[in-house]
Amino acid sequence: MSLIIPEVYSKLTREKFEGKVRVALLAAPLGDLKNTTVGETIHFPKFKTIGDANEVTKGTQSPIQTLDQDDSTATILMKDSIIRVFDIDDMTALGNQIEEASSQQAIVFARSLDKDLIEEASKTPLKTATADGKAITANELNEALTLFGDESDVDEMAGIVINSMLDSSFYSMPEFVDVSKTYNQQSNGIVRNGMIGFWRGVPIFHSNHSTYDSTTGECRSFIIKKNALAYMEKRAIDIKEEREEKLHASDIVGTYIYAVKQIDESGVIMLKKTIV
Repeated sequence: MSLIIPEVYSKLTREKFEGKVRVALLAAPLGDLKNTTVGETIHFPKFKTIGDANEVTKGTQSPIQTLDQDDSTATILMKDSIIRVFDIDDMTALGNQIEEASSQQAIVFARSLDKDLIEEASKTPLKTATADGKAITANELNEALTLFGDESDVDEMAGIVINSMLDSSFYSMPEFVDVSKTYNQQSNGIVRNGMIGFWRGVPIFHSNHSTYDSTTGECRSFIIKKNALAYMEKRAIDIKEEREEKLHASDIVGTYIYAVKQIDESGVIMLKKTIV
């Protein structure tokens, strides 16, 4: 007795997955992984920056620059989540077993992708220290933004990612809650889909997956530009049902294959008390 239609279950799980991701919303999806296998190294597009404009001299050809790429590689990861649903529970237990299984698999896959993107963002060379490992100030955010130089337009920003432990820092920050300030927005502090509001026009998301360093007891925060982080998927979320007839149960096997990479080393800033 089959409990699910894999194609329908997979679509349902994917829809819920897209509602649970946080950091992935700030990353660029670069399409599907084709003709590749798990554990294989793949190349992400990562262009070098060309030199300055050349002053033209009459009768002299200006130097010609090419759009070169750095060798940017990542390893393809495979994650799975397997849930056993007993026929008797699906028929008699309170609540919908299949619906709950889909929801929980969506959550664990979304957290996995977000966690790996944060680990990749942590490799950024742009880092700045905070005074407190469990708090953050507007001045510290302002100083961090100076690492972008004069390229800190709000339209270039994907968002800010913080640990929820830092929510209270923002709620007590006039630069976040005082609506008399021209750069603050109404409803800051009201959490919707993981976003707590805007800081200087940049959306702020809280995510607790890999944003807290338990070794040092410190939060890690990130200011992320558009197209700085990227990911590729082998397939969205693959679902298979394996029957265990002697147990009158089905194992719902969810598999998610992807790779992540920071493709712009000048596009992510990490804030943390201890900078190594």
